[in-house]
Amino acid sequence: MMDPELDYTLMRVCKQMIKRFCPEADSKTMLQCLKQNKNSELMDPKCKQMITKRQITQNTDYRLNPMLRKACKADIPKFCHGILTKAKDDSELEGQVISCLKLRYADQRLSSDCEDQIRIIIQESALDYRLDPQLQLHCSDEISSLCAEEAAAQEQTGQVEECLKVNLLKIKTELCKKEVLNMLKESKADIFVDPVLHTACALDIKHHCAAITPGRGRQMSCLMEALEDKRVRLQPECKKRLNDRIEMWSYAAKVAPADGFSDLAMQVMTSPSKNYILSVISGSICILFLIGLMCGRITKRVTRELKDR
Repeated sequence: MMDPELDYTLMRVCKQMIKRFCPEADSKTMLQCLKQNKNSELMDPKCKQMITKRQITQNTDYRLNPMLRKACKADIPKFCHGILTKAKDDSELEGQVISCLKLRYADQRLSSDCEDQIRIIIQESALDYRLDPQLQLHCSDEISSLCAEEAAAQEQTGQVEECLKVNLLKIKTELCKKEVLNMLKESKADIFVDPVLHTACALDIKHHCAAITPGRGRQMSCLMEALEDKRVRLQPECKKRLNDRIEMWSYAAKVAPADGFSDLAMQVMTSPSKNYILSVISGSICILFLIGLMCGRITKRVTRELKDR
């Protein structure tokens, strides 16, 4: 993985694609270049399949992804220390570290370089469930029973992930349910990691949220405000998908309540009733302040009367 030129099979199968897409790439950036061009219409199917295999391998163990290791060298020991201490040198981590970093991405706690790398991994795995080892590990039975048709599709474009989200209430295995809830949490933080929703709302994002900087839930908040605004007409498919997500997020909030202040803040900021919630919080703070002020004056007056006696 450090030097793709040593990967004979990859170099042989993708020889023509390397000449087409990555003629100037050096050995260290070769695989990264191929990954970036994987979904091009000009990409050879056999080379695309080989790239996907290498992505699956990298996502299984972060140590096999040099760019991720470099970008997240401070974040991994900081946030995933428990996983590292239990890990054995001669065994794969089954995507645990990347899964750990994904949660921190949703909480907006990663460094900028690490955040960029994890965003790419989330986007790729949102399109192809095979790139998410933890999802495959914990949801294999649910994928077979609930999403068999989607999993059998030759081209993976996020159908399996969407199927699991839609069938969230039917999922009985707690670990699988947790993985799906994590996917919803990630999409709430960044619409770009929810390919189905992003595709449905692409035009509306362009029309109503073009000036909004992507990431950190900003464009999602923009769409939620547009959905709430009766003067704005969203595309029917976008409106439907957004309402579906609101129901899913509402259920997710009940099943997995906020872990901390940052998570709670994210839930409030991406809520369709954000303005109402913020106004209620502001009003409550003002009322508490006035009550405290009045109590302070009364206490001061009583103290003075006692001193006069």
